[in-house]
Amino acid sequence: MKTIVISLLKGGVGKTFLATHLAWHLAEQTGNRVAFLDLDPQGSSTRRLANERAGWFSADLFDPEATLDLADAPGITVFAADSRLQMIKAAGDVRDFIGRFPALHDHFDYCVVDTGPKWDELTLSAMAVADAVIAPVQVAEDSIECAKMLLTALKKAEGARGGRKVNFLGLLPSMVNPFDRREMENAVKLAHAVGEKLMFPAFIKARPTYKHSAEHHQPVWSETGTGAKAASEEIRAILAEIERRVVGTAKMAA
Repeated sequence: MKTIVISLLKGGVGKTFLATHLAWHLAEQTGNRVAFLDLDPQGSSTRRLANERAGWFSADLFDPEATLDLADAPGITVFAADSRLQMIKAAGDVRDFIGRFPALHDHFDYCVVDTGPKWDELTLSAMAVADAVIAPVQVAEDSIECAKMLLTALKKAEGARGGRKVNFLGLLPSMVNPFDRREMENAVKLAHAVGEKLMFPAFIKARPTYKHSAEHHQPVWSETGTGAKAASEEIRAILAEIERRVVGTAKMAA
């Protein structure tokens, strides 16, 4: 099982959009079994994936007493957020998660993890088991500070991983208006500040179709309105590149 974590220590940057679409994309490949862990107490991804297979909870992975009754089935299996996530606040919780997470390996081919907007035990737990991390980021004036906070968090996560490096796929500028000169200037500043190697080689445009797909609880390629084709081609290319990098890295490691 390959685990992909979507994270940035700020809200409203498009994490839920990217995480849910990545899960939909991976589940489209014939026979793929995709676990989706919603580790954001707000539960946005849980609501977005309301039409997918449910009945499991991400909080159970932190509870040594909980029974993990897992089923092998193609498609997406949602481990939903619930109120118990707000109680995850101790180092012991992280250790319990790291110990129980491998139980998923024999039942799924991929695991996509959506995280909350802050550095806490939930985000640390996700990064501790990640095979890859990608960070959608809005190109605002505080983007550089957000990026630096994330890179610091990645280094902290290596401690929980026994020093094992996190495969960081890059910062992915999200919901960008290419006609806004200030946004484009901020994007250039961000790339210069962190270095081009830490930037994902694409960006997601701000499109009304993306908002519509969220409201309809379906991927943008299922939309039929104006602009759906262009939006679908854009996001599919990005998702395919994420998949390629994760699978390629896994093969190299093997």
